[in-house]
Formats: sequence, structure tokens, C-alpha cells
Amino acid sequence: MRWLLLSLWLGVAISQAADIVVDANESAPYWCRFSLEGGMGSELLQAMSTAAGLTTQIRFVPLSRMIEDRSNNDSGNPEFFMWQQEFAAIIPIAISEMSIFYYRPRHQKPLEVNDFKDLEPYKIGVLKGILIDRKALEQMGLTFESSYTHASLFKKLKVGRIDLVIEIDLVGRQMINQLYPDLADDFVRIPLSNTVSPIAIMIDANYPNADSIAERYREGLASIIANGEYQRIVERYYPDGKLPNGWLDNLSRFQQMYAY
Repeated sequence: MRWLLLSLWLGVAISQAADIVVDANESAPYWCRFSLEGGMGSELLQAMSTAAGLTTQIRFVPLSRMIEDRSNNDSGNPEFFMWQQEFAAIIPIAISEMSIFYYRPRHQKPLEVNDFKDLEPYKIGVLKGILIDRKALEQMGLTFESSYTHASLFKKLKVGRIDLVIEIDLVGRQMINQLYPDLADDFVRIPLSNTVSPIAIMIDANYPNADSIAERYREGLASIIANGEYQRIVERYYPDGKLPNGWLDNLSRFQQMYAY
């Protein structure tokens, strides 16, 4: 009975506290500052917050500031943050992966990629600042061209200024659908193995009631997965309206990986 009363008290204390603030970096379509829904990550976080009886405020800040701030709650790939900040909990809520895209009419035969050497004949477009080891890959004989926007990459790909694009899979698919909806079938995507990464909510170790908040977030996430709301949110962000194969398996794997 004492434990039940304590649990109820904690629940009331958290719900009456100020909004839980989680920082995010503008990275459509996962986190979108100027869209009504706020992007996939925002929708998922708000849905699981509602299911858990929590109120969450998403604050958009530059990625560099998110990483430098050692007392905030973060969202994104934990690998960017864990090296300099201690977290009470890391809760994967979604996944991302990288793909290679090319424009079929400019290639005489289908492209096969088994290793990096297969990419040597091509000029590869990447978003400026993308987290790949360009120096190491250039030493292997690969050629890159950077662009400041996702749209610029795919416009260059269409006209042949670059041969391939390496991009986050969902970002690339949405950009093609937005720019060239009638030609979408002419763009080919090749998912890159071993590039699946988690998108997580990270609760700072010193945040008030951090452990209790994290547990309720986990319960809220489990609830929206069980009732299908999670799947409906993710599917709205994919052009074909389907949850990608292996998505929930990868999410479960990352949840186990960060369940400490």
C-alpha cells in the first residue's frame, strides 16, 4: 500500500510540474519546426506523452548547441551526445537509415553496390555537414560534391551534375516525391546495410524526476505501439504509406541496447 501511494504521489507530482522540455534540431521530416504536426519525431513524442499523462514541450535549437549543452534533454542519434553528457535514460522512438539514390535514365544498367570500390566511377552528392568520414572515403578513391539543401542534391542528380546521392532514406524518398512526383519511379534507392540508427529521447541525468519520467515515456511508447497509433503516425511519412520492413524489430533492438 505504501508503494502504491508513493507511485500515485510521484505521478501527480510529475503531471503538476512544468512541461518537460526536449531539445530538437530541425531535420525534416523527423523534426519540423514550421509544420503543424512538427514532424514524425514530434508526433510520436507527443502521442506517447499523452498516453503517459505527461506534457512535453519541444524546443528547436541548432545541433551544435544541443551537443554543447550538458544539462538539457536531447533528441536524435545518441552517438552524437553520449560522449559528453550523462543521461538517466535513452529511449529510442524511431529509426533512420541511409540509402544511395540514382536516376535510372542516366544509367545504362542497374547499379550494384557490394562495397565502396563499386562507387569509384561516380560523383557522389552529399548534404554539407553529413556525418560520414569523407576524408577516409576520398582516400579510397571516391569523389564527392556537397550541397546545402536536400532539394539541390536531387535536382543535380536529375540533370546529371552528380551520379549518385547518399541521403537519409526517408528524406530522399520524400524529396523525390515532392520535386518529381511524376518521375518518382525513375529514381532508384539502394538501402545501405549497417547504417540503421536510432532516433531517441535522452533525459539528462540531473533532470528532476528523470527516472520516473523515462519510465512513463516507455509506457506511453509501448501503449501507442500496442494500439496501432505509432504505426499510423510513421506510415503517414512514407510515400507508399507502409511501415518499412524490420522497423519495429530494429526499434526493439535499440531499446534493448539502451535499456540501462
